[in-house]
Amino acid sequence: MDSRELRVLIADDDEDDYLITRDLLLQIGRSKFHMDWAPSYRTALEAIHSNQHDIYLFDYRLGEGDGLELLREALARGCKAPIILLTGTDDWETDVEAMKAGAADFLVKGHLDVRLLERSIRYAIERKRAQEELVEYANEIERKNRDLAQAVRVAQEATKLKSQFLANVSHEIRTPMNGVLGMTELLLLDASLNDEQRDYAETAHRSAEALLDIIDSILDLSKIEAGKLQLETVDFSPAEVVFEVLKLISGRARSKGLEVTCRIAPGAEGQFRGDPVRLRQVLLNLVSNAIKFTERGQVSVRVSAAESSYSAIQMLFEVEDTGIGLTPEARARLFEPFVQADGSITRKYGGTGLGLAICKQLVGMMDGKVDVDSEAGVGSRFWFTVRFQKPDPASRPDQVAVEEAT
Repeated sequence: MDSRELRVLIADDDEDDYLITRDLLLQIGRSKFHMDWAPSYRTALEAIHSNQHDIYLFDYRLGEGDGLELLREALARGCKAPIILLTGTDDWETDVEAMKAGAADFLVKGHLDVRLLERSIRYAIERKRAQEELVEYANEIERKNRDLAQAVRVAQEATKLKSQFLANVSHEIRTPMNGVLGMTELLLLDASLNDEQRDYAETAHRSAEALLDIIDSILDLSKIEAGKLQLETVDFSPAEVVFEVLKLISGRARSKGLEVTCRIAPGAEGQFRGDPVRLRQVLLNLVSNAIKFTERGQVSVRVSAAESSYSAIQMLFEVEDTGIGLTPEARARLFEPFVQADGSITRKYGGTGLGLAICKQLVGMMDGKVDVDSEAGVGSRFWFTVRFQKPDPASRPDQVAVEEAT
C-alpha cells in the first residue's frame, strides 16, 4: 500500500461503529491514516465536495439516506477516490447492486477484521491507480493517433503539391524540348552539313530525346502519385504488343550482338481487353533494361496464362537476361523511385531510377504485381502479372493464331 499518509473519510451515523472501524484502521501497521468522521449523509456530501480524501468508507445506513445513494451522488459529482460500502447484513443482492453502482468493495461489518479491511483498501487504491494509468495510456494513444493522422494529412498534402509541381514543371519543359527536337530534325535534313556539323546535330538530337524521356517519366510518376493517371480498356492483342516492343529494341540488341528470343504460350494468344499503351510501357522498360545491362548472351521474353476464368485472364510476362545481375540488397530497394542498384550503375549505364518505380505502379493499377529473381554476375529474371478481361463472346472476333517468334 502507499507509504504516505492516507486520508480516509468514514461516513457512519453510529459512533460506536465508527470507533470500531477507526480502531481497525489504526491496527494496520504498514500504513498511516488520517481519519475524518461524517456522522450524517449531509456532512458526508460536504466532505466529498472538498475532495480531500484518498478513500471513502460509507455505511449502508445513514439516517435520512443510505450509503448506496451517497455512492451514486459522490460519483455523479466527479469523485475519483475509491468508495467501500460497509453493511451490517450479508445480502448478496445488495452486494451486486453496490458493485453495479461503482463501489470498490462491499464489506460486512460482522466479518470485518484488520487483515480484510487492509486488503480491501489496498486493492481498491491499487485498482483505482491502475484504472487511472490505463485511462491516461488510452488518452496518450488517442493523442498520438491524432498527431499521426495530422502528420499523414500533411504528408499527403505535401505529396499532392509535389506531384502537381512536377507535373506543371514537366509540362512546361516538355513544350520547348519538342521545339528543340523539331529544329534538330530539320537541321539533320540539311544535306549541306559536313561530317562534324552532322555529328554535333545528332548529339544534340539524341540528348534532347533522352531529356524528353526523363521528363515523360517524371510526368508519369507525378500523375500516378496524384491519382490522375487513367487506364484505357480496349480490345487488343498482348502478343502483338510484345512483338512491337521487340521490333523497337532489335537495333540495340543487334549492335551488342545479343540474341533475343520470344515465346507466347497458346493460352496467351488472341484478343483481350486492357490498356495496350501501359503494357507496352512496362515491357519496353524491362526489355530495354535487360539489353542495357547485358554485354553478352541473350534476352528472353516469355508470355503465358497464369490463371484464367470465363471472363478474365491473368497473364505472366517474363524478361530474362544473362546480364550483370543483382545482389539481394539491391533487389530489396530496386522498385523505389530514383533508386538504382548502386552508384556505379548510374555512372556506367545512366538512368534516373524512375522506370521500375513507374512499372510497379502501373502493374499494380492493372491488378498485378512485379518482382525480380536475380543473382549477381549470372543474370536476372524480371516478371510481372496483369489481369485482362476477355471480350464478350458475342462480339469476340475469330482469333488469329500467333506464331511463336524467336
